[in-house]
Amino acid sequence: MFYSILFPTREQHIAPRQTDEPACFKDLNLGQIFAPILKREQEFELKSLFHTVLHDPETIVYRQDVMRELENDELRALFAGFSKTVYDLGRYMDAIRSSLTSKDSWRNNYLTQGQMLDYADRYCRTVSALSDGLSKLTLRSAGLRGFAKYLSAYCASESYTGLCSHVKRLREELSTVEYCMLIKNGTIRVRKYEGQADHSKQILTTFEKFRQGNVKDYRQKLPEEPHAAHVEAAVLDMVAELYKDIFADLNNFCSKYFHFDDETILRFSREIQFYLSWLDYIHPLRGAGLPFCYPKLGDTAEHLYVLAGYDLALAAIAREKTVTNDFVLNAPERIIVVTGPNQSGKTTFARAFGQIHYLASLGLCVPGREAALYLFDNILTHFGREEDLSTLNGKLQDDLVRLHELLSKATNRSIIIINEIFASTTLSDALSLGGHMMDAISALGAPTVVVTFLDELASYGADTVSMMTTVKEEDPAQRTHKIIRKPPDGLAYAMYIARKHGLTYEQLSRRLKR
Repeated sequence: MFYSILFPTREQHIAPRQTDEPACFKDLNLGQIFAPILKREQEFELKSLFHTVLHDPETIVYRQDVMRELENDELRALFAGFSKTVYDLGRYMDAIRSSLTSKDSWRNNYLTQGQMLDYADRYCRTVSALSDGLSKLTLRSAGLRGFAKYLSAYCASESYTGLCSHVKRLREELSTVEYCMLIKNGTIRVRKYEGQADHSKQILTTFEKFRQGNVKDYRQKLPEEPHAAHVEAAVLDMVAELYKDIFADLNNFCSKYFHFDDETILRFSREIQFYLSWLDYIHPLRGAGLPFCYPKLGDTAEHLYVLAGYDLALAAIAREKTVTNDFVLNAPERIIVVTGPNQSGKTTFARAFGQIHYLASLGLCVPGREAALYLFDNILTHFGREEDLSTLNGKLQDDLVRLHELLSKATNRSIIIINEIFASTTLSDALSLGGHMMDAISALGAPTVVVTFLDELASYGADTVSMMTTVKEEDPAQRTHKIIRKPPDGLAYAMYIARKHGLTYEQLSRRLKR
């Protein structure tokens, strides 16, 4: 039986989730990506869903199928309206149930019971409308088909049809309630309506002869929520004495249908926002021409690739100016070493590599035209940090301590991303330490991206792939932010910079001869 739109089984749904941000969030700018979603949809409490990665390919495919189907605008609009209405009704009913179990008469009264009837009426109309809408559609994903089947059975159940018919009957009964209020010197008396004249109609009739064409309507629509609830509740108590049978039926309704809202439907109304909020977030990016895809995920790293991938946090700012890049790893390739000049997109490429894997592990569509990714156990990152003077460690020692912690946690199923390490030591020491690092990573066999200024690491072994940022041929000082498979040629770039500033051997020699 259907239980959750996020998980195929109840057991998977009730498994513990991570509430705190994963350690990789800061380095990969994932918090920056999710922040606007979590702020806008705060009421739906989605944080743990974006913080908990999935390790089960079946669940990931389950989510991908649901999200792919929700890309249909008509279907998405149908669920968006339903989700907001039903979720809000669920929260309102929590407050109503609290009032109806209170011993305080100012909370537990006929006014509160009337609000419950209103919410039940809206609930029935919203649920029935969704069921009717889904019955006209052909659903493909297991998740949405399961929910539609559950909803159809629920709407045909005796409990739901009884609720709807009771709501309808009570509405009809209450529509027959007519009464007059006599207000004098702060005292209110109530009696049944006995055909007394409607003075408002008389006033309108009297002034009708002064009407000169259409005029602006200055009438204000009053909010349904009472401003003087205690007064309205007291009046209803007196009205109830005049229509005892009808108000006894209302009281019976509230007792019988105290928990009329279905738990599975309420759960669905919240969880569907996981998909809807993500599709809303990427909608303007798609409008800017940026591609998204549903990646294949495997438990081996024999063939990994992303075509036209990009850093989503940066794309949210750059939009159509975003530069996309590819990567391909075929066994025995496991390690991508990225070299090139500063400010050329190396760190952005490394972040995109981690982001895309993380987003895929949630079952979301990811940046890129096509992708085959690794079903990892953890994403481990080592990015530059400000030196912490309180530890009395130097920058190099801090790098080594953090690298040791990273490697001690890593397995062959981890994703490792290392950015500009050993920049605070001499070149010879950096090469020696970098070699030890590459040996350790190679022994693990985990998919890895290493961003470095050490060209020598780019040809470390058969499992290492060299990728390099490119510059414009006519002006190497200008970065293209495109990253391609290419042996490092940092020396050529350095020679261009030296020539540009008149610092080559030949240029210096000519100046010194003068």
